[in-house]
Amino acid sequence: MRWGRLLWQKIWIGAVFLAGLWGAQGISAQGELPPAPLLARQVVVERHSVEAVVDGPLVEVQVTQLLRNRSGQVAEGVYLFPLPADAAVSDVEMTVDGAVLEGRVLDREEARRIYEQIVRAQRDPALLEYWERGIFQTSVFPIPPGETRTVSFVYTYWVEPVDGLFHFHVPLRLRHLGQVGAQEISIRVDLQTASGLRALYTPNFPSSVERSADDHATVTYSTAGELPANDFDLYWGTDDRAVGLSLLSYKPAGEEGYFVLLAAPGLAGEEIVERDLVVVLDVSGSMRKAKLEQARAAVQSIVESLRPGDRFNLVAFSSGVALWREALQPVDGVGQREAVRWLEGLRAVGSTDINRALLEALAQVAEGESARPAYILFVTDGQPTQGETEVDAIVRNALGHLPAERTPRLFTFGVGYDVNTDLLDILAAELRGGSHYVAPDAAIDEAVGAFYAQVSTPVLAEIELAFGAPFTVTALSPDPLPDLFAGRQLVAVGRYTAGGTGEVALAGEVNGKARLYVYPERTLVVGGGNPAVARLWAMRQIGQLLSLIRRNGPDPELVEEITQLGVRYGIVTPYTSSLVLEPLRPGEEIPLAELGVSSEQLHSEALAQADQMYAAPAAGEAAVAASQARAALQQAEVAVGTAATVRYVAGRSFVLRGYLAEEGSEGALWVDTGFVETMAVTTVVLGSDAYFDLLAEPEMAQWLAISAELVVVTGPESAVRVTAR
Repeated sequence: MRWGRLLWQKIWIGAVFLAGLWGAQGISAQGELPPAPLLARQVVVERHSVEAVVDGPLVEVQVTQLLRNRSGQVAEGVYLFPLPADAAVSDVEMTVDGAVLEGRVLDREEARRIYEQIVRAQRDPALLEYWERGIFQTSVFPIPPGETRTVSFVYTYWVEPVDGLFHFHVPLRLRHLGQVGAQEISIRVDLQTASGLRALYTPNFPSSVERSADDHATVTYSTAGELPANDFDLYWGTDDRAVGLSLLSYKPAGEEGYFVLLAAPGLAGEEIVERDLVVVLDVSGSMRKAKLEQARAAVQSIVESLRPGDRFNLVAFSSGVALWREALQPVDGVGQREAVRWLEGLRAVGSTDINRALLEALAQVAEGESARPAYILFVTDGQPTQGETEVDAIVRNALGHLPAERTPRLFTFGVGYDVNTDLLDILAAELRGGSHYVAPDAAIDEAVGAFYAQVSTPVLAEIELAFGAPFTVTALSPDPLPDLFAGRQLVAVGRYTAGGTGEVALAGEVNGKARLYVYPERTLVVGGGNPAVARLWAMRQIGQLLSLIRRNGPDPELVEEITQLGVRYGIVTPYTSSLVLEPLRPGEEIPLAELGVSSEQLHSEALAQADQMYAAPAAGEAAVAASQARAALQQAEVAVGTAATVRYVAGRSFVLRGYLAEEGSEGALWVDTGFVETMAVTTVVLGSDAYFDLLAEPEMAQWLAISAELVVVTGPESAVRVTAR
């Protein structure tokens, strides 16, 4: 094989790493790239996995990838991998099909020069997001046409806490320039000997967390066939106290800041909170056969798992109400067995009197001790058809019969689609609980049992927060805060005007006794931070506004606020679906005046959609889906993406407006949602000196990395149009 005659070929393999394959010359000893023309990207990553072990402050990372050459030529050249920005790399090893390859670590200055050279020569800005990183460089064995190679890359480094949080980062962000991403992506992080492990948080991905001990947890994330729009970040905090508290914040210049507060207990609290529990079970005629059997099994499992010190009662309802006992009973083996026998005797018959059943449950709670937290689990598969049937009246009755000394937490479970979602949602929200829905083909016992396992061990009730100087916190959500349960962390979001380093206090009650935890040296940044925090706040804010509109009607001011939040933070909601603009045809010229997102048009369409959704029925499959969508926003814990045509990068949102070449090529045009037609626009050519002058602004590298065709706002009345043409 005459390698010197091979056609030049460059690839970006996902965005997991940014790799270039060139002809046999590769990169010279001085780090120079050959003047190779860009050809179609045909080497792809079919599988990408990251296995990390964090042992105290030491992190060992192994990246394994299966590469396939889909072209008709042999691929040979240079492999580049961006290393953690603050890592002191102590060991780097790379193997290709068992053969160890030599490599070297380039410092930031060398890496930056190579990045700039690639952008200038190859006309591709993807590497700019790693502008301040070092890189690992090695030669890659040739990959024959149609064949695969397995690459394994290992590095270790030390991680230190910043503002009380450790941070692990994996580059995953895919550039939307036509490259084919990994077909399968998997990440596994094993945290070992992390003494007092408390908070665990992945702001961009809904990861799975398995905690086996107070110093050990495993975090996993996987996806197939999707192109991640963000890198993977894992934050964790440690604390020797029963409850740990951590802050993650973001403050744009000239604006209020955003923060996420993580309050996390260990797997077992210092003292388990004794509580009162009332389980209310619908036994109307529609609950016949499998529904009743599964619901009965779920309640039986709850009864059998109650702890000494708890008190409980059971309520069954249809046209009337039946109680297992007249009052709350202490937990003992005899009573639990009798309760199970009572459950076995229940039969499904009659209508559905939700109002009476709810009032009976509240009466049970009213007779309990005020020092105890009280929980009501309400399971129903129907709408109110007996007694009081009006939603507002039922809600007023419930609020009018709340115990004077304590507010119970109400958790509703709607079984199937023939439930009144408005009633269940409002009741759960007013009583500081949550509404849950079980699809017709789902197992009721599994759904109820899984939820109860999460809230079965309360460790702190009636929680309040206090921020000391220099903090000035202006908003907190949720408010009031929910109870804290063993093994589950509380995720709250908020806004602040004054940041810095100060003291945060967390107060609550355990079995009627006050608890106070004080956390010194907690930080809210005065500038910069993690932009995902702002997007998470916006998602929750939109969820709250959607619930208000569903309950009270489409107030134009609320719809306008939702529209503005959706546009600014790139969040597609039922009222901002027009943010997903239809891309223009390949090759179609787009006048600058037509590139901006029209807030007036979005608001007008949002008002019409709000009217339709407010008038929509409260029952049915669509109603359940709408309720779950609102709850997902209102209770969001991670800032996940919502549309393939919207990107939120470094505090800015961009929408895909069209393709200047064939779809999926470098011609994908992305536009800052803050752009308006009256702005003065400066055109800058990709790779020019003026283009690199833009990088003086810290966030600009991340914005420019989105695409070779881009419109980005640079000032109150100015914008830059970047183009490769």
